[in-house]
Amino acid sequence: MSFVTKEYRLTSSKLGHAAQPLSFVVISDLHNDCRGEQKQRLYDAIDGLRPDLILVAGDSIIGKPEAPMELGLDFLREMGRKYPVYAVNGNHEYRLRIYPEVYGDMYERYRKACDEAGIHLLENAGETVEVQGEKITIYGYELPAEKYVRFQKADLTLAELEADMGTCDRTHYTILLAHNPRYGATYMDWGADLTLSGHYHGGIVRMPGGRGTISPHGTLFPDFCHGLFERHGARMIVSAGLGSHTLPLRICNPKELVHVILEMED
Repeated sequence: MSFVTKEYRLTSSKLGHAAQPLSFVVISDLHNDCRGEQKQRLYDAIDGLRPDLILVAGDSIIGKPEAPMELGLDFLREMGRKYPVYAVNGNHEYRLRIYPEVYGDMYERYRKACDEAGIHLLENAGETVEVQGEKITIYGYELPAEKYVRFQKADLTLAELEADMGTCDRTHYTILLAHNPRYGATYMDWGADLTLSGHYHGGIVRMPGGRGTISPHGTLFPDFCHGLFERHGARMIVSAGLGSHTLPLRICNPKELVHVILEMED
């Protein structure tokens, strides 16, 4: 696994207690791709960033019937042993949960591994944690299966998002883990200070200027494909992800470990 570390420095007027910037490591789309020396390199890179939190934006495993999950689960266990970890299901985990007739007990085993590792798995829920004296609320949104259908246009309205998640608590800094960035405008309108996504694998082939060429839905040059976006004062970071599956193709589009540094606004 060859990867780069992408750093984002953000500020917020909602912070005021931390003695030093907050450090969040974002993991997305690992897809069970974590083994041998490459695994140790990833562990060492994460440890070197000294994160306050690990935030997992989904697809740590591969959701195929009887596909092995242990490499992805071992990674989650190791992170849970060292750090507070908050995670959301991506489409690969989500399909295990909603189609047990296809995937058997795979979701039960995945969920049990998360529970035993102390990982906070957020299924359309939020939790508040204190980090260096700062209150941070972290939400996890599970996008309904019909919003993932390929080659079809499917909108996500703010009313639909609020029906699943309620309203966003804006009294302190908030983070939304939402695996699929397709609906980034709605996520940012919902009101979280920072949304973290993946799913697009950086657009497979990255064009000059950084724009990705195709999404998993079959959309060419999709919006919110990779990088930092801003709307009405809210921000969204879309990771290119750390793994691949089925079509392991990346051109001008390295695998990516995301590091978010958050500090008080001057």
